[in-house]
Amino acid sequence: MVKWIIGAIIGVIVVISTFLVLDPNVSITNQNNVSNSSEVVEGEKISVSIQGAVISPGTYTLPKDATLKDLIEKAGGIVSSADVDCYDESVAIMGHDSFYIPYISGFSQECVQSTIEKVCINTATKDELATVNGISATIAQNIVAYREENGQFTCLEDLINVSGIGIKTFERIRDYISLK
Repeated sequence: MVKWIIGAIIGVIVVISTFLVLDPNVSITNQNNVSNSSEVVEGEKISVSIQGAVISPGTYTLPKDATLKDLIEKAGGIVSSADVDCYDESVAIMGHDSFYIPYISGFSQECVQSTIEKVCINTATKDELATVNGISATIAQNIVAYREENGQFTCLEDLINVSGIGIKTFERIRDYISLK
């Protein structure tokens, strides 16, 4: 009898694992992942999330030709302490799962004053990029090389395409970088 129960439990685990492998959109935990592909919903609409210095952070469904400006408006707009140098409203949201709107240097979500000097990822040298906590000299060189090959970054989330920068690194450095 005990063997049957153990066998049934193992069978359920195998079935659940198989479904997770076949449908990667199913997740057991709620993870705040940033990637480079929007989820297409109902044909001509996509689902994209926005976090950070917006009035109502969350996930919104918009037409697939919508821009970051449309997403920000859907989220109620930006807060007064949003850093407008860190995003480009004309960026198409298609191709992104989420966006993060950083706060101005010296402000944070907790309203604690700090002295953060942001580094522009579109103009900074390797040495300037390496001053950001979380960006090593190698990653700084990779950012410069990526920028030289592909042109300027259009949104902060594009850094995930750079070799050596994953989601965790991006989340660690996103408040210390800007586009302008």
